[in-house]
Amino acid sequence: MTTDGARHDGLRAAAVLAAAVAQVVGSPLGSALAGRGVGAVSDETGSLITPAGYAFSIWGVIFAGSLAWAVYQALPAQRGRTLHRRTGWPLAAAFAGNAAWEIAFPLVGVSVPLVPLVLLLCIVAATAVAWARLQDLPVEGLGRVLPAAVTGLLLGWVTVAAAVNAGQAGVALGAPASGTTAQVWAVVVLAVVALIASALVLAARDAAGPFALAVVWGLVAVAVAGPPAPVVVAALAAASAVAVTLVVRTVVHRDPVSLLVG
Repeated sequence: MTTDGARHDGLRAAAVLAAAVAQVVGSPLGSALAGRGVGAVSDETGSLITPAGYAFSIWGVIFAGSLAWAVYQALPAQRGRTLHRRTGWPLAAAFAGNAAWEIAFPLVGVSVPLVPLVLLLCIVAATAVAWARLQDLPVEGLGRVLPAAVTGLLLGWVTVAAAVNAGQAGVALGAPASGTTAQVWAVVVLAVVALIASALVLAARDAAGPFALAVVWGLVAVAVAGPPAPVVVAALAAASAVAVTLVVRTVVHRDPVSLLVG
């Protein structure tokens, strides 16, 4: 490996590690700066597709996995792996975006709600790039499982979170939080999430399991959050559609283990 190549690998590995740490400290920092947490703003701008509170515990799993992978990919023997080179920068951008969102949402989630929404869409885009690159890489044993799981879980969750954040932005900007119009909007958005997630599962060759798990987790939590009944039914139907798509894709896939795990 050339000196420049080693330098670039070291820079990328350091960026991933720094961003993984930043997203862990971003939430308490944002709460301290705003004087209120993400949950308080979410409650104030909640829409019909805001998940039950327990669903957000998935961030703990994502953060732990991100930190573990960040440390692993920073080891000298791992920095030059094609897997880490191809997914490192997009995931570093996604992690940094999470940190920025965690600060922005408590601060301006009510007054300027489009700022955190745009940040979240950028996170989705960055994670999707890492996901797409992961699909093109050959299976390399157990060393692939952790980044595949992190990427899948993160993309699945932020796919749902983007829809949720859009609903919250709408409420903050004056859209109705309940009523017939809000119900129709919620059902349509849930259907779109199910279509996008199902399409990605069908297109995936690797790590579709973590992605689908995160999406289903979020959609079921929308149903658990309660009435109105049309939204509950739509959320459960969307979750079922994604789960069934994963089962069908697994049955016809030549390597179900790589599809489900990475």
